Amino acid sequence: MKKQRIVLYSAMAVLAVAAGGGYTAWSMHKTTNTPQAASTAPLVQTASPDGKKVPVSALVANPPSGAHVQSFTLTAQEKSISLGGKTIQAMTFNGTVPGPLLQVRQGDLVEVTVRNQLRVPITVHWHGIPVPGSQDGVPGLTQEPIRPGESHVYRFVADRAGTYWYHSHVNSVQEIGLGLYGGVVVLPKNQIAPAADRDYTLLLHEWSTTTSSSADETMGHTAGMSGMDMGSMGNMGGMDMGSPGGETHMNEMNGMNMGGAGGMNSMSSMSGMAGMPMGAPSLRTQGFQVTDMDWSALGEMAGMYDVYTVNQEAGGKTLLEAKPGETVRLRLVNAGNMTHLMTVIGTPFKVVAIDGRDIANPTPIENQLLPMGAGQRYDIEFTMPKNGPVQLVSGDPEDRARTQLRATIGDAAASGTGSAPDLPDVQHEPWFDFTRYGSGSIPGVQTFTLNQKFDKTFNMDLGVGMGQSGMVYTINGKAFPNVPPFVVNTGETVRIHIENRSAYIHPMHLHGHSFQVLTRDGKPITGSPIFLDTLQVLPGETYDIAFRADNPGLWMFHCHDLHHASAGMDVVVQYAGVTDPYNPMDMSE
Repeated sequence: MKKQRIVLYSAMAVLAVAAGGGYTAWSMHKTTNTPQAASTAPLVQTASPDGKKVPVSALVANPPSGAHVQSFTLTAQEKSISLGGKTIQAMTFNGTVPGPLLQVRQGDLVEVTVRNQLRVPITVHWHGIPVPGSQDGVPGLTQEPIRPGESHVYRFVADRAGTYWYHSHVNSVQEIGLGLYGGVVVLPKNQIAPAADRDYTLLLHEWSTTTSSSADETMGHTAGMSGMDMGSMGNMGGMDMGSPGGETHMNEMNGMNMGGAGGMNSMSSMSGMAGMPMGAPSLRTQGFQVTDMDWSALGEMAGMYDVYTVNQEAGGKTLLEAKPGETVRLRLVNAGNMTHLMTVIGTPFKVVAIDGRDIANPTPIENQLLPMGAGQRYDIEFTMPKNGPVQLVSGDPEDRARTQLRATIGDAAASGTGSAPDLPDVQHEPWFDFTRYGSGSIPGVQTFTLNQKFDKTFNMDLGVGMGQSGMVYTINGKAFPNVPPFVVNTGETVRIHIENRSAYIHPMHLHGHSFQVLTRDGKPITGSPIFLDTLQVLPGETYDIAFRADNPGLWMFHCHDLHHASAGMDVVVQYAGVTDPYNPMDMSE
């Protein structure tokens, strides 16, 4: 049954693309200039409590006098790169994928000149870094796109130490997919705990090297589905997709005429899949446990990608130097769209930070998989054993991912540079539960409590359904740009209740802020306070999160499975009185 469900998810992805580009709804609307696109907007007219209005372009860095300046140049350019023996025409920063690692010190004024030598517009978003409102890199919302031949300078103070990353925010499915991303490390101004002897940043990514999927922004190739007759896919009754109103449910698709969608005039050949449990899951209440639906959701993109990389290594042969007794910090960045299950074998390890925010009093763990959602970062530390290497490995369902998402840490001379060690079987290890990990609190970090009063509360129901152009992913029953914004005032405390009413995984990313996770599935967090900027929400999960509105601007809150975001799963956190001087038709995910 599990494999059948994975195939069904892939089938629905193909249906969305074939039915009119559902996965590219937002990124395409900026160029179609249809009456519907022109008449909708993700913002509302509102003034701040004092009646003032300020354009987001006026929200700029205000560095302290004498701040140390770190300057970088990122040049976006095409370049042929080799991935696992296959050559693709990539989009690169400074000719490499990932782009150069930007390492700065907390408190530095960071100035990055971005030059666009590509044939398409780009921007750069500083994922997880609380930059000023004008520096967030969302075209049509916080800046104009950087068009071919143009340059743009980003300027912000690196206030918060941690592991972050940067990437284009124009047509992100394609531009990140083809290489426009890189890592950012902000070292602490005052190192309290001893620094690791070895510090490595590893960006995980997945690639499709087929011509059709790398040349445009579709969901990728459909390997493994060649036996499915996409010309007639009817009788899908009983398959409720779980959209919370406003969109067509899958149990309403029986006999639906898909004329104009590549000959999909009926939908009969999927009748054998009718009644399969891919619909809206029951909301969880029994505590964290991995379900069959979770495993099925991991396979949503099965067959879409054929190469997986750690930095630019696709052969699973990454070797990181470390000697017995040394401490090692691995900064893991998920720069793709899939959830990856990563772990370390050969020694116990600690999770010392998630999304750049420290964990209070982490304890050693082993034989656990870290479920890394798209856009998330995990910092882990361990001590090298006296004998033998340590391996970073994957427990992903797909064989190719497990083979290629690997790194060996140890003595280069002893390990040699030949083949990677035997592939370990870690797929059945339990998943790491961040809600019960660590203890106490981080000194000086203000936290929220469940029983306190919040100035604003919002609900975020995550769903999926069928729109006029294909599959859409929704927030509160609507697809972007028709999702009403969450309007806040500067200084307010904000609580958001999130429910995933779909059978898909949604890593929800809030720009410009970190938020504290208060509950999962109705139960309070019992370990260290957890602050994230990207929260992976599994099917049926519910969360309560909270943040202080302390960074005025216009901030996207969207799914970082960018296929979902480009098909509608986005909302704007709009500070009252902040206006958008840019052309909303330039907006792109």
